[in-house]
Amino acid sequence: MTRADVLIIGAGPAGSAAALMLARAGLKVMVADQLAFPRQKTCGDALIPDAIRALKRLGVWTEVSRQALELDRIRIFAPNQQVVDIHGEVACLSRLVVDNILLKAAIRAGAEFLAQHRAVAPLLVEGRIAGAEFQGLPHKSQAQITAKFVILASGAAPALLEAFGVCSRKAPSGFALRGYFQVDDRAARDWDHLALSFDAALTPGYGWIFPGPEGVFNIGVGVFNDTRHASTTHVRALWSAFLAGFPAAAEIVQVARPLGRLRGAPLRTGLGGAALSRPGLLVAGEAAGTTYSFSGEGIGKALESGMIAAEVLTEAFVSPGREPEREYSATIKERFRRTFDAYEVAQKWLEYPWFCNWLAGRAGNSVYVRRQLEGIFAEHVDPRALFSLRGVYRALTAG
Repeated sequence: MTRADVLIIGAGPAGSAAALMLARAGLKVMVADQLAFPRQKTCGDALIPDAIRALKRLGVWTEVSRQALELDRIRIFAPNQQVVDIHGEVACLSRLVVDNILLKAAIRAGAEFLAQHRAVAPLLVEGRIAGAEFQGLPHKSQAQITAKFVILASGAAPALLEAFGVCSRKAPSGFALRGYFQVDDRAARDWDHLALSFDAALTPGYGWIFPGPEGVFNIGVGVFNDTRHASTTHVRALWSAFLAGFPAAAEIVQVARPLGRLRGAPLRTGLGGAALSRPGLLVAGEAAGTTYSFSGEGIGKALESGMIAAEVLTEAFVSPGREPEREYSATIKERFRRTFDAYEVAQKWLEYPWFCNWLAGRAGNSVYVRRQLEGIFAEHVDPRALFSLRGVYRALTAG
């Protein structure tokens, strides 16, 4: 049996960010993941301002930016093909690379990594989570790791949330499907932006084209279930509809060399579907629903949740007698709840293609609306500044 101060289940952005900070604080940290790294992860791979800020705080942005394709805007296509350019600091780099950089930084800081071990059940001591049982892959070996605290950062799948007694909803909030496509330098040269399409055929979802390094494009679709007009269309049918309705995506796919198959994944959004903690346990990243409604972006908030978990646990070791589980839940809700609620409101407005078209038209004619959109993107502005009755009125009247 192995003993740690903190056991982290899942080595994605939330788990590795927590491990990095805890190891730097001098704690004995064990990180376990069912896969060996580097590994593929289904994601759009876009690093928007909140993710970039978090990577800078963690001290790994320089290494990430060296390999990423840095851009300065996101181009949004309304259902009627009106275009809105939102300026801001963005980059694109595959999760295979980003997650590996984070995990390696945590290991350099002193965290231990246990690869190819799947958590199967919690260890309980008087009702408190005190570690976990693991099954080694592929040899079916058994292992136990005990810890004073456990961070569950296992992603969107509900099985471990159920096993650890924190799952309040099994069904995902949505689904995403993406593929990688490599083009020659000439075809990639004109792509200096991220592209999002809110085509009516995809509502309540969207499609994306994100250019990465070396002419590799991440192209995908996402759809949300938690809407009044929830789609009953399979995500692969949405992929076909995206290619049929968005010529830029179809052109890339036609001339590109596909790199592997299309890969899909569930989404957990809006801090919904799981308790944030129970005695001895903190839930972080997409396991806690830290992916945004409306945009599907989750890297930044996953990183932040892992960092918050590390901060409260570090304090708990310095000052025994604290209740880090309670502190963590309260901090996550205080910092994120208002923003997540606002994004859910935005998602409901954007279910209506006519509203997307109207907003794109106003953004083209109104400096105020354009600045509000850029502020939402950078998280300086509450989305309700536009996505509310008062916001719509202001957008109608402002120049």
